[in-house]
Amino acid sequence: MITANEIFSIIRTDSFFENVFHKEVDWDAELDARDKAEFDMAWNSSYEELNEIDSSESKVIRDIREFAFKQTFRITQNSELAGLWDSYLQGKFPK
Repeated sequence: MITANEIFSIIRTDSFFENVFHKEVDWDAELDARDKAEFDMAWNSSYEELNEIDSSESKVIRDIREFAFKQTFRITQNSELAGLWDSYLQGKFPK
């Protein structure tokens, strides 16, 4: 399994977030998709994987969340999309 440090290294590359967000995507529709069962299943799976990571990496995970929030807002200027990361940082996860 990939470690949190490896994830952080990957997302810090110059083009990672640009490749995600500089696409012709209806971000409002994507945000609305969080209400669908597919998102819920994927989210729960990812959340469980993060919980299995050694607790010594928890600072790295917080750093990943902060970096993702800042990069998302920088690129999209979409406060709801960036706020999604902020919510997760504060421990507010969709159920």
